Amino acid sequence: MPTLNCKAFIRHSRRLARRRALGVGRFHRDKDGQDLVEWAVGLPVFLILCAGIVFYSWMWWNQVTAAAAVHDGTYLAAMRGGDTGAGYTRTQQMLRSSVGNFASTYGVSIGADASRRSMIGSVQNNSLFRLPFLGALPLNIQARSFQRQEQFYGGPPQGWW
Repeated sequence: MPTLNCKAFIRHSRRLARRRALGVGRFHRDKDGQDLVEWAVGLPVFLILCAGIVFYSWMWWNQVTAAAAVHDGTYLAAMRGGDTGAGYTRTQQMLRSSVGNFASTYGVSIGADASRRSMIGSVQNNSLFRLPFLGALPLNIQARSFQRQEQFYGGPPQGWW
């Protein structure tokens, strides 16, 4: 390579700088990889959002199911004159039909309140729901029902007036 004098060296340096600047400018105008970067950034956020929606929907479905099941079971027990066995069976059937084997994690109790001539039922589930990559999340489902026994009484229960 021939040696350059000062003026030639400066011109050569300017030409190299101009070529590099044009190359960098071309790189910034080129948008070939932009879609790939947007997907790489946006996909995890989208998947976390979808997982949150699915988990909330599962919790909502369990809460609605538990409320309907305990209401039906307690109402059936009250209609049959305090038959807690029929009410318990009905509650378990409704839970199993809507949430499947997950119904075995629910605690169901139906009992008679003789002083108020009524039936009281409750369903609760305080378990952990495991999601991939997020770990264990609490699933606290509780529902209660109060039903008066369906028969004619000649006045209010003792102590109400």
